[in-house]
Amino acid sequence: MSLLRVEHLKKRFGAQTVLDDISFGVEQGEILCVIGESGGGKSVILKHIIGLIMPDGGRILFKDQEICSPTTKASEFDKHRKHFGMLFQGAALFDSKNVGENIAFPLREHTTKTEDGIQAVIADALEKVGLQKAFQTKMPSELSGGMRSRVGLARALVMEPDVMLYDEPTSALDPIMTDKINDLIVSLREKLKMTSIVVTHDMGSAYKVADKIAMLYQGKVIFYGTPAEIRATRNPYIQQFIRSQRKLHYAVEEETVYQDKVDVLALRQKTMRDRRVRMQQGAATVGTDSETGLPDETSFVVALQGEVERCKASGATIAVVACGVDAIDRLKLDFGELFSRMASSEVAKRFESNVRGTDIAGSIGPGTILLALVEVDANTVARGIERIRQTSCDVSLTTPGNQQFKPSASCGIALLGKHGDDAQALVQNAVRTLRAAQNQGGNKTLVAS
Repeated sequence: MSLLRVEHLKKRFGAQTVLDDISFGVEQGEILCVIGESGGGKSVILKHIIGLIMPDGGRILFKDQEICSPTTKASEFDKHRKHFGMLFQGAALFDSKNVGENIAFPLREHTTKTEDGIQAVIADALEKVGLQKAFQTKMPSELSGGMRSRVGLARALVMEPDVMLYDEPTSALDPIMTDKINDLIVSLREKLKMTSIVVTHDMGSAYKVADKIAMLYQGKVIFYGTPAEIRATRNPYIQQFIRSQRKLHYAVEEETVYQDKVDVLALRQKTMRDRRVRMQQGAATVGTDSETGLPDETSFVVALQGEVERCKASGATIAVVACGVDAIDRLKLDFGELFSRMASSEVAKRFESNVRGTDIAGSIGPGTILLALVEVDANTVARGIERIRQTSCDVSLTTPGNQQFKPSASCGIALLGKHGDDAQALVQNAVRTLRAAQNQGGNKTLVAS
């Protein structure tokens, strides 16, 4: 029996029907992702679950006990609300309170814990979300979007909820921080056996964290199943949504007319992490770069071509990134060959370590590495790469003359379909764009023209 069940839920706001007979269940320890277009009612479901909204029809059950129905009074829901924790979109922190005060707020409002006990719980919650105790004194204005999300999650966890609800937890975050938040959601399930419902419109996040996916369309659940099953569906609306195409060319009812050009399930049986393993295994037979230990250009191109073919068939996007230390010849002249190699190796190592574990990397000689980011959002990838570039250069090196030197680097990005239809063309355009960035003074990220 499901830990939480939504049965025939209905909700209207004026003349607009938002939820029209919604039903689904969530098992103990399961992560359910609710996906769909913006304004489609995803967040409204969460607000029903925590009692902020009461339905016009249907009901919600927790451990087989009805907690929400049209006749439920808001005051009656207080006793049930303790079972749920919620990470609101944007984290919804109190701007006038520091991190520690934000996390302590529900403990001071709803428990009789001593101040020492509250401080112990705060430290434990911060540790669970990967933040140090020193963060307690920081104000929300000092935090990045990803850090704010972690603090909001820590605040929800201190009440030890049975079910965590996430309302667009990666909204407005760059691809790298998005991946970290997704990892955190999965790790909390593994460590705490946490049951979770994640509202998102990001299919990459849904594929990574979900055990089950429910998709809303026009107030109804038009799909409920596993990530593998949604990849394989022939529903044209769902396929358009998966491929991130805003304009829908088919109606939902036209499934009998629609024919997939590819067997999506067969193409997606391997995870993105498997890609990296294959890449590294291929490098052993083709070659590796002696300075970075990364696969060399030949190995990178061979592995990338296989991903290009898969993504061309499924409609996914690949971004190939070339990252190079600026003025490498000048470094050799000023500080010697050994120092220039050290600077190149340090930037390359930091750059590669900041990307997602599911991406693949290679090297094309001193000072330049390659990345293939598979299944990315073409509209946001440049912003994410720019942040990685800045982080990778945030290092101070000691020159042979005992001076401190901070290297700079540039990046060039080429996108599948826009800047090349095969691996070799993508690499060439990424490298060409990198050189253009360096010729313009360096210390920047450019997308191929």
